[in-house]
Parts: sequence; C-alpha cells; structure tokens
Amino acid sequence: MNYSTDRPIEKEEQDLLGRATFSKRLGQTIYEYDFQSGLVIGVFGKWGSGKTSVINMASAEIEKLAKNDKNKPIIFRFSPWNFSDKDNLVSLFFENLKNKLEIQSDERSKRNVGKALRDYAGALDALSIVPVIGSGMAAIIKTIMQAEGSSLMEIPDLEKTRKKLEEELIKSEKKIIIIIDDIDRLTNSQIRDIFQLVKQVADFPNIIYVLSMDRDVVSNALAGVHNIDGNEYLEKIIQVPFELPDLKKSKLNEIFLTKIGEIINEYSKEFILDQKYWNNVVINCINPFINNLRDVNRIANIFRFKYGALYQETAFEDLLSITVLEVLQPKLYKWIRENKESVCGGYLHGLSIGLGIKKDYQKIYREEFERLGINSEMAMNCLSTLFPIFAKDINNSKSGIQLSNELKEKMRIADSERFDLYFMFDLDDIKVSRNTVNACVYHLDREQLYNEIKNINESGNIVYFLEEINALKNNIPNGRVELIASAMLKLQAEFKGEKGVSFLMQSASGMAYYFIMDILKILNEGKERYWVIRSVLEDVDKDGLGPIATIINSIELSYGRLAADSENKEDDQIISLEHLKELEKLYVERMHDITDSESILEIQGYDIVFYLWDCFDEKGVQNYLKNIFEDNINKLKFICSMAGKWNGTNGSGWAISQESYEKYIKPDEVYTLIQNIDKKELNKMSEIEQTKLASFVLNYERDVRYKVTEQEAKKLVDRWKLESVEEIKPDNK
Repeated sequence: MNYSTDRPIEKEEQDLLGRATFSKRLGQTIYEYDFQSGLVIGVFGKWGSGKTSVINMASAEIEKLAKNDKNKPIIFRFSPWNFSDKDNLVSLFFENLKNKLEIQSDERSKRNVGKALRDYAGALDALSIVPVIGSGMAAIIKTIMQAEGSSLMEIPDLEKTRKKLEEELIKSEKKIIIIIDDIDRLTNSQIRDIFQLVKQVADFPNIIYVLSMDRDVVSNALAGVHNIDGNEYLEKIIQVPFELPDLKKSKLNEIFLTKIGEIINEYSKEFILDQKYWNNVVINCINPFINNLRDVNRIANIFRFKYGALYQETAFEDLLSITVLEVLQPKLYKWIRENKESVCGGYLHGLSIGLGIKKDYQKIYREEFERLGINSEMAMNCLSTLFPIFAKDINNSKSGIQLSNELKEKMRIADSERFDLYFMFDLDDIKVSRNTVNACVYHLDREQLYNEIKNINESGNIVYFLEEINALKNNIPNGRVELIASAMLKLQAEFKGEKGVSFLMQSASGMAYYFIMDILKILNEGKERYWVIRSVLEDVDKDGLGPIATIINSIELSYGRLAADSENKEDDQIISLEHLKELEKLYVERMHDITDSESILEIQGYDIVFYLWDCFDEKGVQNYLKNIFEDNINKLKFICSMAGKWNGTNGSGWAISQESYEKYIKPDEVYTLIQNIDKKELNKMSEIEQTKLASFVLNYERDVRYKVTEQEAKKLVDRWKLESVEEIKPDNK
C-alpha cells in the first residue's frame, strides 16, 4: 500500500506536472551564467504549484552539466523555516554557508573564504545591534569573539570586511548557488530579514540566489513590516523573475484520476462505474474544489484509507466526493454530516411535504451557506448531485437518481440507512455485508442459501437483508430466481422483525412477500413461475402454509376470482389460469396431508390459509372443523387465529372480523363460551391468545371493531387471571 507523499520530486522521471522542460532550462541558465556579478532569481508560484520540485529538477540539471567540471558549482540550500524559533537568521545563514564551503573547498579556500565570511558576518551582526543598547547581548559577545584581529571594543569595519570577502570569492573561483525555498512559510519579520540579507549580499561575485515564494504572500508581508508597496520592493531585489503558470486543470485531473485508479485497482477486482453519474460527480463534486497537486495528494491518501475500509459497503463515486469535501471543504462536509434529514429526507421532512408545508428551500440553504462562509452555488450543485431529495427541494435537476431502491442497490450516500457509514466508519451499522448479499444473489447453492438466510433471520437482521436484496432484485440472474424464491417462501413464516415508525410498520414477512412476487415476474415464462410455486407447495410444512397461501390468493384475485369485488389485473397474472387450478388441487391435497397429522391453529397466517382452503374445499373444511370443535379450547384458538393486528395514532390492538368466522361459529356462542369458561383453562392459551379473546369480549360488549386497544385488553386478561387465582384459594376458616 503506497501513500502519496507531499514531498517535492527530485528527478525528471518523477515529474507529473509537465515542469521538466522548464526546470531543465532554468538549470542551464544558472549554470551558464558567468557569475562575475551576483544575480537574484525569483521563482513565483502558488502553494502546491510545484516550486520546490522545479528547483530540485533545475539543481539536478546543474549537477548533470557540471559532472566533469573540476570547479563545479557549490549548491547551498538554506531553509530558514527550520529555524523558526531563532531571531538571528543572518548569522545562521553565514554560519551554514561557511560550513558548506569548508566541506566542499580546498584547504586554502576553506581558510581564507571561511575567515572572510566570519568577519563579514560579524560586522553585520555588530552594526545591527549597536543602535539598540542592551539588546542582543549574546550576539554581541559572539560577534566580538568571532571578529579576529579586532580589539575587544572595536566595531568591525563593514566595508573593509565586505571587500575582503569579495576578493576571496573571486580567488576561489567557486561558483555558489544559494537556494532559499518556501520563503512564504516564514513569519513577516523573518521574511523581512531574508530580503535584507539578500539585499546586503546580492551583488557578491560568483554568487547567485534562487528564491522560491508565493508572490502575494511575500508581497503582503513586506508591505506589512515596511509600510511600502511589497511588489515594488520585490522588483528592486529580484532581477530575474520566473512565474510558474497555474497547472492546467486537465493535467491536474489526469494526475488525480490516475492516482484514484491505482487505489481502486488495489482493492477491487470487479469495478463497475455508472458513467453518467460519475460525469456529474466529477463536474459538481470534485473538479470545482481541487486546485493543485497538494490537494490531489492529500485526497488520495485519505481516500486510500477510507476505500480500503469501506469499498465493499459504499459507492465509489460518493465516497470519493465526500473525501474531497472532508479535505478541501471541511465546513460543507460538517454541514452535510449534521443535516442528514435535509439531504436524505426522513420522517419529519416527509411529514412537512405531506402536510403541504411549502418552503423556499433554495433561499433557505443559500442564506445558510453564505452565513457559514460556504460558496452557496458550488455547495448546492454538489449536494444536488449526491442527494436527490435535496435536489428536488431546491428544484435542481443535477441528480438523475430518484428511486430509493436504486440508492440502496448502489449503496449511495443518499440512502439514509447507509449515510452515517460515510462519516463514521461504523461497520457495525452494516447488519449484513454486501458480500454476503451478493453471495446469496449470485453464488450460494440451494442448501447454502437456505442456511444463510436462516442464520440471518436468527441473528435478527432479516429486515436489513430483505431491504438489501430487494435493491438488487433486478440483477438476479434468471437461473437463480427459482432458487431464491423457493428459499424465501420456505422461510418466510419464520421471519421476525418490523420496519417503520409508529403505526406505519411493515413486517419482515410482508416485505418478503412483495420481494418474492417481484422476482417471480423476472422469469419470462408463466410456466417457469408455476413450477417455482408448485415445487415449494409440494414440500411445504404447516409453518410455510401462510406465505404460499398469500401468493396463491394474490394470483386468484388477479383473475377476479374468490372475492366478489376483485378485478382482473393482468400484471399480477404471473401464471396461467390452468396452472392456477392445478395449484388449487395441490393446495387442497397438502391441507389434508398436514391437518390429518397436526394442528394448524397457531400458525402464522392461519386466516388466509383457512380462507383459501374453504374456497377450494368447503366439505373438507367442514369435516376439519367438526373434529377440532369438539374441544372448546380449539374453538377459542380458532377465533384467535382469525384476529388481525391494527395500528393507529392512538395505539394498537386486535380486531376479529365477524365475516371471517360467523359461517362456522356465531359471535354470541363465542362470547358465551369465553364468559363461561373456567378461567384456569386460559392457561392453556398463550398471552397473545388471551389478549385476542379479551379484545373480542370488549369489542362485542361495546359493539365496535377497532376501538379496543391492546392495553385495555390486557387489563381484562389481568382480571381473568386474578379470578382464576381466587378460585383456587382454600376457604378461610
């Protein structure tokens, strides 16, 4: 794993910005300069424009040209920002230059040039501190100790020492190239000191300065400390200015995409790009914010880490976009993170829309972004691309994605359930990995698929799984539809869980039903669909009766059968009428097989199972009921099996439709049976069944259907329990 460093390049081969030719020419110019008088070259460029890399390549060119030069130039790099806690940069400069010369010069030059440098530096030091009595005492002592041949209290002669240094430089015939880089990183006072230094020694023979800086930053600094026009000051000091042009956006984009492509290749063997969406992302979420190579490297490094952790659970385009914002637009990144409801929608957002509350979202967001110091136009274009709901709110058509299923399928940041993952790396929120979902869709065999779905359900994550696989339903290969539909149908009755808020709940079983119906339609032939349903029905056990009955009933209704008010719905006629009649016969056979050996009164979906059986085999149902009704508890269990749960704004409860049972047993008989039954017998029934019976009693007494809440019914159950306890207490004597 390779991270992009922010270090400047050293060699031409590393050049990505197309600066090599310019750098080589700069190196040749410096090398060929006669050096009889000093020269100051300025290399100007914005932060991240590659100034240091240009200087490095120019230095490499000088080294190359001087390879066989017996008296090749000495290149001295002075980095004043390494001494940011020091005040006396002039002394530090000369000390470092002296050390460099002593290392690379012969003995005579070392002795003579070194002594001349010490004397000149000492003279500059002394003159700079004499006017300020009491300050810089340490520098004075240092100067006095270094000034050879001077009496203890004698101030060195600046002109004399300067002339001596010039003579020694000429004699040494050493060309000295002094590079001072990143001047714009210094404090204002240090920038002033550097230019005073250059001004003092700019015209020494055999010395050329190469100064690198951001012109605007340095100009403003000089203006601040000198109260002058900073640009004019620079023009007086710098004799040959080189302005590095801004990097072409196309070149920067090419570098950026190359780096991102390398990251993708490290992790993703199979990678599919949504080209239309990607184009919008590049235009609105990436290009507007990237300005230089440093931006590219910073984004690439953070994206490499994020992508390595999240590539299987996020959309590449969105993860890259949010990384760009995190690095370059932290205020906008923070706003998105803190305003999930605004960008993804949610209960409150949907409620306000549903109530017809109109807001000028465009004005609201524009003002909010401007207040936060965020470019509102760029922000809204970016957000509209990533978040369809936001785009709709502000009447912006940047996003082409509208369906929530599509967002979930592609793991977009706009999917409210995946949104937080893009910001917190909380993989615990991923209840079932996309790898597991993909394995179920594409790879697992029948037994593996059945066991995997069963395990997911037992772990309590079936609702999450159903949402994920439903988002991928259009990608299921035809050859695997039967496999997946069969597994779902066999396990559907076991699915536990609900999705939604308050009374707007959707059960896992209901979610599975709609998924199964949808994927069956993927099959082109009705015959294929028929065999899928038939194969499940042939092996169905009592717990699987509810789901298969629901499927068959739906097809019956699509043909206008069974229910008097049903209408033909050709879209839902997924099998032929002849095949439907075959299923009816098989269904009756399975009902006899199952009910001959075990009770089905407590199965999930008993009401639809029983209703369908009665429609196909009324005589068989009558015989079945005659047998089970010999036991009064079974009569009550039968009534309980017909109960349906209702949810409302004022609570929830159980309702038992009179039409569903009065053909077999009258309401008065049920009520009398419940009232007269020994309350100890209620222990043979579950808590839920007792609550259903209490609901029946209260609804019967009030002559209502949906007014008795579960809480009220449970209070009646508690009274029954108390009565049963009182009945078994011994007489007090």
